[in-house]
Amino acid sequence: MFQHILLPATGEAADGVVFDTALAFAAAAGTHFEFLHAHPDPAAAAIAMAGGGMEGGYGVTLLLETVEKEGIAAEAVARAAWARFCQTHHLEIGTRHDAVAAELIVEVGDEATGLVEHGRTEDLVIVGRQHGGEAVDLGRLQDVLRAVGRPLLIAATTCPARPLDTVVIAWKDTAEAARAVAVAMPFIARAGRVLVLSVGEAVVEAEPASCARLVATLSRHVPLGEGTAVEAMMTAAVAAGAGLLVMGGYGHSELRETVFGGFTQSILRAAPIPVLMMH
Repeated sequence: MFQHILLPATGEAADGVVFDTALAFAAAAGTHFEFLHAHPDPAAAAIAMAGGGMEGGYGVTLLLETVEKEGIAAEAVARAAWARFCQTHHLEIGTRHDAVAAELIVEVGDEATGLVEHGRTEDLVIVGRQHGGEAVDLGRLQDVLRAVGRPLLIAATTCPARPLDTVVIAWKDTAEAARAVAVAMPFIARAGRVLVLSVGEAVVEAEPASCARLVATLSRHVPLGEGTAVEAMMTAAVAAGAGLLVMGGYGHSELRETVFGGFTQSILRAAPIPVLMMH
């Protein structure tokens, strides 16, 4: 059961769907939400923004003041959004164990680092795809997924009305996929039905056998039609009315740039539903 859930409160417009997704996937009672707002370190941010090319004390001072003001404004927006969300959904403020409760933590530092540090002791981490003006911030998602060691639920641009009516598993005969299924069991157990989809650009001899074993354990296999693997996966998931896609984090090496392979990147850009991943 995912009773301790971490999610960022960035102060951006995309926070709303992340908050709604967290509530939609939470258990009926006893869930504790930890909202994390990372207040940027003005000195570190100013150095990064200046890129070493700024001369003179006045320019540095002005940049520090600008970063500090922007940080204060973002924190105020994040606090207001958190308070409004808690009030709207009648969330208890604090750490009560007999009710759905929430708390806001504000720290100075890098957000991805904070999500990793706090997330390692949580049951589930939920983040949005949009961040910092990017429609899909792959760098942030990779940084958190590869280091947190916990399941990462990546919200879509909208929150499904009934996310656990149908859960789709994107199966591949890999350790990452096996770990993703294992950590998703609290959701799978609550699902109305579970569909196991196995797609690929090339035929892998072990895939049908391993898929059949998983199907025998969990649900049923759905035959797919023509098209690319991503198109087939999304077509089948949408046709089934899926509210959640479970998959491993697939890449070709341990390098940061390839933690997400081309298939995974395409899924994150195209999937209209939340994606639960484990690396």
